[in-house]
Amino acid sequence: MVIFDFDLTLVNTSPVHHLRARRNWRAVMDRLEKLEVYDGIDELLLDLHRHGHRLAIVTRSPDMVPRAFIDRRGWPVDIVLGFHQVMKRKPNPEGLFTAMRMGNAAAHETYHVGDEADDTVASRSAGVVAIGAAWGTEELGALERSQPDHVFLSVAELHSFLLRTGARR
Repeated sequence: MVIFDFDLTLVNTSPVHHLRARRNWRAVMDRLEKLEVYDGIDELLLDLHRHGHRLAIVTRSPDMVPRAFIDRRGWPVDIVLGFHQVMKRKPNPEGLFTAMRMGNAAAHETYHVGDEADDTVASRSAGVVAIGAAWGTEELGALERSQPDHVFLSVAELHSFLLRTGARR
């Protein structure tokens, strides 16, 4: 299983950061069409799915935000957990544990991809492989200091790694 963070990992949500900070989700949803999906994300998700991998998104945003991208872009994501589906948000690993339970995946066969140090902390607590997504992070130094198992500067590097290592289903 591969679990992705959403904001600044799959989609550049920095243009609506101020709206997210105020929890103005209606305004965020109104601007979705203007948000950029990082180069290679569509292909990565489709390719992982074609190779039999379960895909999940665990985000601090409400689940309606990533679900809109799943619907519009045809992403084959099996599980989406937003802040309404968990009691404790990242860096607490509850969302990762819930996604693994829903996807029938063990920690040793799960990868978690995120752009923040909190993603690494959650990964460590859940016992999964921590992957740093440096292509969208606003805090590269903090991400690197959190010492994920791997840090990738581009989606293409992550894509190659996950297919080469045969990320378990």
